[in-house]
Amino acid sequence: METPFEISELVTAIHKNPLSLEPRLDEVFDSLQNFECWTSYFHILEQQIDNPKKRKLEHYVRTARAYAVYLEDISKAARVCLKLMKDLRLSYLEFREKALYSIVDEQDYGNEAIILQAIYPKLKSKEDTIACMERLCLIYEKKKYDEYHLNRSYERLIELDPFNQKGLRYFKIVYTQNNQWEKVAQVLQNLFSSAKHVNDRYRSAQELAAVYLYQLDAPQNSVDVLEKYCVDSPLSTFAIHYEAYYRLQNWDGCLRVLAVQVKRVDGNLNKAILTLRIGEMLEKTRRFDDAIETYKKVIDLEPNMLEPLEKLSDIYIRQQNWAAVLETLNTLDECLDDQYLKEKVREGITRLQGAMEDTHKGASNA
Repeated sequence: METPFEISELVTAIHKNPLSLEPRLDEVFDSLQNFECWTSYFHILEQQIDNPKKRKLEHYVRTARAYAVYLEDISKAARVCLKLMKDLRLSYLEFREKALYSIVDEQDYGNEAIILQAIYPKLKSKEDTIACMERLCLIYEKKKYDEYHLNRSYERLIELDPFNQKGLRYFKIVYTQNNQWEKVAQVLQNLFSSAKHVNDRYRSAQELAAVYLYQLDAPQNSVDVLEKYCVDSPLSTFAIHYEAYYRLQNWDGCLRVLAVQVKRVDGNLNKAILTLRIGEMLEKTRRFDDAIETYKKVIDLEPNMLEPLEKLSDIYIRQQNWAAVLETLNTLDECLDDQYLKEKVREGITRLQGAMEDTHKGASNA
């Protein structure tokens, strides 16, 4: 069994005959570390690292950890990691699995970020650089709450991968908060184009249509997106679609959207509300006979709803169809609960009946 090193003898051997120590290097490193003989510790490690035939991953890890943990000099530790990547040409995954968490603790996110920033330029593939930058974004966003470095990291991530979903979602939030709606629209277009799941495509398209309509005042763009990309969407696009056509004053478009939606909703009240809107659109297109039939359908669905009766009365008055006005007012009287309103309606009925009788008498005398 070999005897332990005396530290004074060990230091002397390092300077006079370092080759004699090579069979027991791990023990040498442990002894020097225990006694905090850092000058000798780094001297012998650097000799190993600088010799391509002798360098090993563990030598870099020992050196970097000593700087990071014992001397609290993360900058020097990061430089050692950069040299490690240059000399040993590890992939990002290999570095994480074999070195990183032997150098800093897994919960030491700040120092991990400094090291990752250092090795980033030496990563071998685009996939590695993207993975590294995604990890940095996660650290700055979820662990360090560092808005400045988070923004810069996501900018670099998007430069590497313009359709990176994490990066695009981040900038969608940032641009929304800053009311940069043109940029929000561009990000949503990229999210839509690069979405891997069909539901994500539908969601991005619907958000894009909403931005066009409510933020950029571009209702035609909104309609184009919905009718090209959201026809089979399980998400409800009715409100956006209807509003876009309404702003365009495209009443036929409104009618098409309403006709589809009325088939989808449940319950007589919901159907009645939508059917009432259909009647209003028919009036806007001057299809009054169709509007009358539509308002009657509303009454069939919800007999106590007052709006269709009021709208029927308005049409009949414009048409001077006084018998129909009288019939509608009588129905309205039956539906009203408010006594004051009932009295007003009955007054109207009485006046209308009187006028009709006078007209009839005048016609008879003539």
